[in-house]
Amino acid sequence: MKYITHVETNKKSLLWTFLRYIRYAASSLCLSMQGKAIKKQKKYTVAVCAIFKNEGIFLKEWLEYHLLIGVEHFYLYNNFSEDNYQEILTPYIEKGLVTLTEWPVQFGQLPAYEDCFQKAKDETQWIAYIDLDEFICLRHELDVRNWIKKYSKYPTVYVNWKQFGTSGRLQHDNNQLVIEQYTSCWPLLANSGKSFVNTNYIFRKFECHLFYPEIDFLGIKTTILPVNEFKKFIHYWIMRSPRRKESEIQINHYYNRSYAQYIYKTQQRGDACSANSQKVREIQGTFERNEARNTTKDYTIQRFLLLLKLRMQQ
Repeated sequence: MKYITHVETNKKSLLWTFLRYIRYAASSLCLSMQGKAIKKQKKYTVAVCAIFKNEGIFLKEWLEYHLLIGVEHFYLYNNFSEDNYQEILTPYIEKGLVTLTEWPVQFGQLPAYEDCFQKAKDETQWIAYIDLDEFICLRHELDVRNWIKKYSKYPTVYVNWKQFGTSGRLQHDNNQLVIEQYTSCWPLLANSGKSFVNTNYIFRKFECHLFYPEIDFLGIKTTILPVNEFKKFIHYWIMRSPRRKESEIQINHYYNRSYAQYIYKTQQRGDACSANSQKVREIQGTFERNEARNTTKDYTIQRFLLLLKLRMQQ
């Protein structure tokens, strides 16, 4: 499987490329100057932060799947939901698996991310900032805590999306799981994705995708670039991978699920991040172009399907 897909770097100027590699070198130097990562035993190794609205029918599957692969806690922010989310989450809250925050803030995603970091930084080592339509998909490893061990000195690890479409479904079948129904996808990974954030570092600015820690380097405040799964620094969506090496992880992004869900998300629910993000969703032809890219199938995540079904029955 090839690693990166839709990034064109050959159209960039030589000056831009030179400056980009200077930034790579500066990030590497800054990281080496930080010394060894501070080792402080925390309650959780990996937790997830997510904001949601009216996604009750997907909540249990999403929670049980991520518990199955080793996520230990969830910091969830309810953003104007009107469904039965409280009923679904109550057992998880009572078991200490979910911290639920009511968050009636328009375009409240980034403030929620910052709030989560401040609350969770002393009890969890890594926070994965993902949405409820995103599933962390390990291609070989069984436990995300084992996978992330090798990144202990890095501030953020960026994981690319695998974009999934509707698989031709007009309506979502409530009798089947998301990872069971939707298998049609883009043939390669997308350049966009989401981040695991190391709470040993200080973050002043929070974004939906890329996170940059703030550090003091020789008395100057600067930032360290994120790394991808190959421990290569990335800059302005330019993804890098070594030759002849396959990806070990992806985030399955079930962006629309069914066509009915696409209509609901675009025309009724709205975007939690920003007004601009909402406008991007509404651009005419976007759905059709993305759907037309689904030229292959990916069943990788279904290696967990039976175990997930058994968990769902408990």
